[in-house]
Amino acid sequence: MSLTDGRLATELMHEPGAVGRLSPPTSPGGPATQREDPDAAERSTLPEGEKSRPMLETFFNAVEKLESLLDLETQLLRQNKPVALHDFNHKKSYGLLELSRAMSACRAHDRSAFDFEARAPLGRLRTKLESNLASLQTHLTAVGEIAAIIARAIQDHESDGTYSIRRYTRSDRE
Repeated sequence: MSLTDGRLATELMHEPGAVGRLSPPTSPGGPATQREDPDAAERSTLPEGEKSRPMLETFFNAVEKLESLLDLETQLLRQNKPVALHDFNHKKSYGLLELSRAMSACRAHDRSAFDFEARAPLGRLRTKLESNLASLQTHLTAVGEIAAIIARAIQDHESDGTYSIRRYTRSDRE
């Protein structure tokens, strides 16, 4: 998704504490064309540590959303329940976009403080991603094996046996 998508731009403009909040572009002699950040004045009067708090909260929220999404998908995969992989993929992609924007905003503000604050949440997220990946790989391996069985069955059905190697058993030789 890009910022040209109206829904994403609307969400970014109206969501409290949104990452990458759209600020009005300045053009010589022209008015601002985008909505101003209503919290900007309040944040400019806050002490430095409190200014970064909304950005950190946005980062933590993005991590929590991704973690809960990964937990749900992994749980469904492990229970062999139907999973709409396309939907999960879309939601995870959007979650990673939010996370990336939050990380960029936090790093631009105070890189060292953010790196310290982000270490534990990103470690948890990595663990959940690895678990989710393992579950997805298990299912992909199973799908590959089933596809091979089906392909072999189709090939055996279509073949008259002329060019295939016959498998003999002891009872066939006697």
